[in-house]
This record gives sequence, C-alpha cells and structure tokens, in this order.
Amino acid sequence: MYQIVDILPSALFTIANDFVNGYNMVIHHFIMLYFSQILNSRVEDSADHYIGRLKDVLIRAEPGVYSPLMFLLVRRGRKEMFIPYSYVENLSKRDISVKTLFAKLELTVPKLSDFTFLNRDVMDQQIVDVVGARVVRVNDLSLGSLENKMHVLGIDVSGKGLLRRLGLSWLDFGNWMKVNLIDWRGAQPVRGTLKLDKVAKNLNKLHPADLANIIEDLSVRHGSALVRSLDSREAAKVIEEMDPHLQKILINHLGPEKAAKIIEKMSIDEIVDLMQLFPNYEAQQYLAYLHHGNLSRIENLIAYEGDTAGGLMTTDYMTAPPDWTVEKLIEEVKIISPVLRSLLFVYITDEDEKFMGPVSVRNLLVADKNQTLDKLLKPVSQLATLKPEDSLDEVVNTMTKYNLYSAAVVSAEGKLVGVVSIDDVMRCLAPKA
Repeated sequence: MYQIVDILPSALFTIANDFVNGYNMVIHHFIMLYFSQILNSRVEDSADHYIGRLKDVLIRAEPGVYSPLMFLLVRRGRKEMFIPYSYVENLSKRDISVKTLFAKLELTVPKLSDFTFLNRDVMDQQIVDVVGARVVRVNDLSLGSLENKMHVLGIDVSGKGLLRRLGLSWLDFGNWMKVNLIDWRGAQPVRGTLKLDKVAKNLNKLHPADLANIIEDLSVRHGSALVRSLDSREAAKVIEEMDPHLQKILINHLGPEKAAKIIEKMSIDEIVDLMQLFPNYEAQQYLAYLHHGNLSRIENLIAYEGDTAGGLMTTDYMTAPPDWTVEKLIEEVKIISPVLRSLLFVYITDEDEKFMGPVSVRNLLVADKNQTLDKLLKPVSQLATLKPEDSLDEVVNTMTKYNLYSAAVVSAEGKLVGVVSIDDVMRCLAPKA
C-alpha cells in the first residue's frame, strides 16, 4: 500500500476491475510518450516561431474509452491560449509544433466545465483501485496514437513514473524499477462530492472491510464524501469495519443529522461501541437524532464498561417461547433474519424472560417439524453463560473452554440480557484488524 499525501485533492478516480489480461504489454506497444515528458515543453508554429510553453492538455473524459486530446493549453508570458488539437503537427518529447503560422490559428475558449485538465485535475491525484482495494497516486500518464490521433492510454502509479515526473529517471540506472500502468478506459474522473455516487457504484463490489481500508487512506474530506455517497446501510457496514479513532473523526465530520441516518443502520452493539467513543453530552446529541425503536436498549448498554460482557454484548438476537414448534420457529426465522447481522442460534426464554437455552439453526433444519422447542434444549445446568460484569478475560476463557461461537449474557435473576459473539470478542482484542 502506498502512503498517500493529499496534495491536490480536487479529483478522485475509481478504477473498474475489468482490465484486459496482459494490459501492460499491450499498452507499451502503443506508448509514444509520457505526459511529464511534454509538460512545459516549447510550442512552435509551422515557421518554427515560438508560441509559448505547454501548461496543460484538455480532454473530454468518458468511461470505458481512451480519451483523445482535445486542446493544448499554452502560456506565453501572462497570456494563455487554447489551441485545438486538430492544429497539432507533432507532439513528442523533442518537439511540439502546429501545422500553420501562429497568426492563422483560430483560437477559441472552450466551455471549460466540459473538459478535464490532465495537469490540474489528474496529475498527483488519488485513485481508488478497486482491483487492489487500495489508494494510489497518479504519478504520470501514458499517451499514444490510436487511429491517427493522440489519446490518454494509461495511468502510471509506479515509483518509476514519479522519478520520471521529477526529472530523476537517472536514479534508476539499473532499470530495475517497473512501470505500473492502470488502463485509462476504466478511469472515471470525479470532481467535488456531488458526483461521488458514481464512485459508489463501482466500489460496491468491495467487501466493507476493504472499502474501510481505502477510506482510511483518503483524506478526511474525501473519506467522508465517499461515505456520504453510499446508501445508509452500506455506509453503516463500512463504518463498522473502521478503526475506532477514524470512526469518531468521520462521524464528527458528517455531523449529527447525516451521521444519525447511518448510525441507526448499524447493529446495536456497534452503535454502543461508537457512542462510547464520545463524551456523554456528544453521544446524547447523536442519539437525539436517532429514530430507533431500540433507543432505550442502546442507552442501557452504554452504561456498561466496554471491556466487560455487558459492554461487548448485542441485543440483536432472536428469542422464542419453549412451546413453539420447530415448523413455526423456522417460519419466524425467515421473516426476521434479514434484519439481523447473523443468526446462528435462537434463544429460548419463558414468559418471565428467563433464559432456558439456545437452539441452533442447524438443529432446526434436522429436527422433526412438529417437535416443540423445549425438547431440543440441554439442561440449564449444562449451559455455559456469561454475567454482564464478566471481564474480557473471563469472556475469552469461557468461550474458549466451551468452544462457543456466541454466549448468552444472563442477569442475576436469570433473564437473558444480551449475546456476545466471537466477532465481538475479536474486534475488542484486535481493534485495528
């Protein structure tokens, strides 16, 4: 993973994961030069008279195609002019010339909002590489002739491209550094934050944990903009995977109203963990925006220390009475499972909410459909449970000793108050994983 410095954060790119096998070999066949090799070069007319120096190149970027060069931005003193690329006779690292005399050039100012500037908008910018699930930086651009017209073919994200850009290619005296090009056809320029929904469409193939890692490498402004572009449910999954320190920064940057729409889609235990990062008055500010039916449960869970069974547990679980049949419970599981993060066990409680034991979904699948749930339970004396005040060490020891994927947390009165899952424990043990 490259270390990213947000130098000119005016553009983001997302790279689709459909490049052709052997792309680097193919594109090298077409490469004539790199953009860094012509930037600031002398531009002359057909009589070899000096016009100015190349300061930028304009393209009209469209997803899925190599972008042809449309205009050269040339500066002479304080004067800037846009020369249509149709006037260009030669474009190389040795020579940039036009086909006619300078006096005969028909110069127009294009509608700039329709174009992307390669130097201003692309060079040095951050790229979200979907294939590698990483953030990289545009160090150079490869240009080549296709159908007798110069196009942008690729994005160089290699260290070799950076040396070339800085005029230090000689440092690679053994030519051991390799060029790493990303196919331009998969690149999509995005300016500002209003168009970031297009980014989200291309990133939705990533696992939330990979997308969280990408956001951690972006600047806070770009990271929060990317989170804003996701729908609330997807954004919630991504934030759940983030480092707690960054969670707090992003939530603060999003503001209570926007953050609340995302927070209420998170699992209850994750909401509790998040709120415990804030001082009580700030947590209450965010909670005040929640339209959450489980708000009272969230407030009760916040009272527990984070490294106890009470602080680790979730109240996102399913309960059922002992007199239900297997068939009835299976039908209820089908209804409720979409709103639960996972459903490995159903917890059986009596009419006083006292815990009687768990029934695994596996046992439901193989049991007689007319059998009642109380017939599937182990004796209470054989059940390994946790108390809300149990320390993290006690939780780990109990779950390890009895090989539990999840453990019921039971109050002194025997009532089921929550469930601790193995992923809750691992998140506490390895918060940066």
